[in-house]
Amino acid sequence: MAVTVMSVGDVFADSDDGRDAFRTLESLLDRGDIVFGNCEGVYSERPAKSPSHKHFMGTSTERGSFYGEVGFDVMSLANNHMLDGGYIGMEDTQDLLRGQGIEVTGAGANLDEALRPAVLERDGVKVAFLGCCTVFPKGYEARPSRGGIAPLRVSTAYLNPDENFWEPGVAAEVITRPFSGGLESIEAAIATTKEQADFVVIAPHWGYSSRLVLLHDYEVELARAMVEAGADAVVCHHHHALRGIEFHKGRPVFYGLGALVHHFQDTAVTPAMRADRQLKFGEFSSFRMPREEFRLFPFAEDARMTLVATFEVGDGPGAKVGYFPAQMLADGSTEPLPAGDPRATEAVSYMERISRHHDFTTQFALIERDGFAFVEVTESA
Repeated sequence: MAVTVMSVGDVFADSDDGRDAFRTLESLLDRGDIVFGNCEGVYSERPAKSPSHKHFMGTSTERGSFYGEVGFDVMSLANNHMLDGGYIGMEDTQDLLRGQGIEVTGAGANLDEALRPAVLERDGVKVAFLGCCTVFPKGYEARPSRGGIAPLRVSTAYLNPDENFWEPGVAAEVITRPFSGGLESIEAAIATTKEQADFVVIAPHWGYSSRLVLLHDYEVELARAMVEAGADAVVCHHHHALRGIEFHKGRPVFYGLGALVHHFQDTAVTPAMRADRQLKFGEFSSFRMPREEFRLFPFAEDARMTLVATFEVGDGPGAKVGYFPAQMLADGSTEPLPAGDPRATEAVSYMERISRHHDFTTQFALIERDGFAFVEVTESA
């Protein structure tokens, strides 16, 4: 009997009735044997704001008190906001989630703990989860004797694209490469975890570029290295946008799960910043201009498309892979798309375009499952 593992991207409920944002998601998440997501903020009554935080993402514990009730079983804390409220905020968030029966991974009191997997068992199948992060304020990283998130450092070089021609001010070629030693610790954690579980999921928090759906060199390089180290699925987040899907050595890599429910509101956000977010989808944008005012991050029309990835594990090697397309709504809730909804067809076309751009040979088949639109994801022969 197969075990259904569901994975979603960034989750941060911060409203008077955050559970209402999941009102139509609950019946879908209830179909998952294990539901995984990234807890993209701090829940604490006593946050000690980090001096290096960029945008404070934190709220009261009450506003995150229902995650277990709506279906989450395990969450990653390896992201660029988990230390916004200092060590106290991180610990309060861990305690809040664990108090709801939710396992956590990706952060801890020291580096060993941050790299420790969460292992869950269903019907005799053990599924393990790891989290890591490449984008974070300085000081958020865990060290051997200091708490924080599981780091994976990447260096950036800006090179003259034409070494034989002096042209001051020309746009540089950007090269990204992992720091020596950083990848090795993640690979070792994956290998050790593989000994404990039948199916290993690793969730990197990384990305961003001038075009939100384009991938940096390091993302492809590291995702493939994670598969080669033993990961059975790689599910990425941070960019609040859907990105391409590929298979490497038969294992799925979701380069961008998007945001599932996200209530970040910052009074410092300007109309120009909102417009810039829209433009960053560039040639891939289905909607050049917003069709309605959307006050919640990530603002842009295309960024409201999201998904719930599924892996059916236990019936033979690997997993059957797919996803339920969903749509973020203006009231802060997210709706799984019903079968026959034209938005699902549009979303699949979008995923095909951004996957083809990177020469991924992934195939997408839109079908119906339990009344919802569902996309079977396979590797082209």
